[in-house]
Amino acid sequence: MAERRLLPSERICMTIDEAAEYSLIGQNKLRDIIRENPDLDFVLHKDSHTLIKRVLFEDWVTQLHYI
Repeated sequence: MAERRLLPSERICMTIDEAAEYSLIGQNKLRDIIRENPDLDFVLHKDSHTLIKRVLFEDWVTQLHYI
């Protein structure tokens, strides 16, 4: 029996692609935001990968009025 993969909304961390799809913020826009704001608390760097901490990302997005 195959294991069920967790949905992005069930994960602790997501890839940028998953976070972009989840939030409806474009991948390029999200990458630009991360590059321009290196101190964002929802960003986790793992080797050459950038991961998004879902709960902190959700909090950040809900505070936005414009992007």
